[in-house]
Amino acid sequence: MFALSFNPTLRKAHSNIGFQYWLKMKYLFILINLCLGCQTCAFENNNFSTVWANFTQDPQLSHATYSITILDNSTGNIVFSFNKDVGLAPASTLKTVTGAAAFHYLGKDYRYKTLLQYSGVINSFGDLDGFVYIVGTGDPSLGSWRWNETTSESILQRWLSLIDNKGIKTCRGIILDLSVWSGQTQTLPNGYTWGDIGNYFGAGSSALNWRENQFRIILSPGLAIGDPVTIVDIDHLPPSVTIINELTTGPPGIGDLTSLYLAPDGTYGYLRGSLGIDSGKKFSIGCAVPNPALSIAYEFRQAVKWPNTIPITVIYQKEVNATNRTTLDIHQSPSMSDIIYWFEQASINMYGEILVKTIAAMNNSSFNSVLPVYCETEHGIEQIAVATSDGSGLSPENRITTWAIARVLYDVRQRASWFSLYERALPTINGIRMKSGYINNALSYAGYVNHKVFSIITNNFNGETSEIRQKIWNVLNTLK
Repeated sequence: MFALSFNPTLRKAHSNIGFQYWLKMKYLFILINLCLGCQTCAFENNNFSTVWANFTQDPQLSHATYSITILDNSTGNIVFSFNKDVGLAPASTLKTVTGAAAFHYLGKDYRYKTLLQYSGVINSFGDLDGFVYIVGTGDPSLGSWRWNETTSESILQRWLSLIDNKGIKTCRGIILDLSVWSGQTQTLPNGYTWGDIGNYFGAGSSALNWRENQFRIILSPGLAIGDPVTIVDIDHLPPSVTIINELTTGPPGIGDLTSLYLAPDGTYGYLRGSLGIDSGKKFSIGCAVPNPALSIAYEFRQAVKWPNTIPITVIYQKEVNATNRTTLDIHQSPSMSDIIYWFEQASINMYGEILVKTIAAMNNSSFNSVLPVYCETEHGIEQIAVATSDGSGLSPENRITTWAIARVLYDVRQRASWFSLYERALPTINGIRMKSGYINNALSYAGYVNHKVFSIITNNFNGETSEIRQKIWNVLNTLK
């Protein structure tokens, strides 16, 4: 047998070697961090490094993934970054990329058109031996209250006058022509969650949209915690929809914890959750219209006082044996620059989906490829850094890097003729021109501050959103 001997001197030597290796690695680690710290010298002696270090050690981020990229406004060089190549759910900061893509592909003066047409012959009694057509091309502003010329009242009144002036008293039916996006019957991106799609921010999009595809329910909490919440009124209830109210009154201070569960083309919506007892007697919540095209047709039929026996038909394909149509009206939307202004300012998710659908149709490409291809062809960003399933950022499965967002922001500032309109569209938050984004446990910001371009994303933070928001603002405040 072999005897194994123990040599204390040899063990001590190995121990010294290990210690020296550890010491070298420690010095190397410090050196690397010092080199990274040198990147902060562009911050002009502010306290960014300290604030960032405190931020990364915050308990709210103990199980979070986060990333930041800061670029020099003049050169595009990286001033500071952390996890810049990690794809994260960007929430609504994705709208900065969608808005830039819309300006690039569609142009600042692009306008959607909605047509009112008819086919057939009108006899002396005003009977139209044909159909009235409402033809959509995707206008997200049709019926919107944000512009005087787009309100539902002004549009319906003009169409009513045109029908009256033409002498049409009745017809064989109303046809909603959605064939501009041939065969496209799906109104929602695949990534929207069930908990979102019945609420105003989860509204679908169509070739015919109406009042931003929203309606409102007015609520009143009960007299005691646990009491049922009462539906006081419903403003523009969608046709054929029944609301089943399961809401209860919650304690003071909880605010609005209500959700409407109503599927696309659905007829039953379930109100679930709770409303704080101190919310007021006429508390309004926004909800998503399950089929906006039908809402237009029902309201139009009511406005011209035609009976409910006049049928309403939706077509998704070009008519094979199309009869000649006479155009009564061409309603034009506000300009693309004005649409993008409200898209960014009010963070209207439906607008983003419409913009991407419009670009996809123009480029004969798939919906999900629009933003990755735009980022690669116009900004040199590899497509795998931009994995998106919508144009709004609402889908939790979206992934994009902070470097990609910051690069788009930098490039459009440097070379886009429409940059002033783009910058104007971004909100001013905490004194900084930036877009914010929030979905469940994800908070993000992207924009411009003090000769710098930045994007910051946090995913899976814990605790109160208001608290992590202030901590992110503290980081961004050092850039001012």
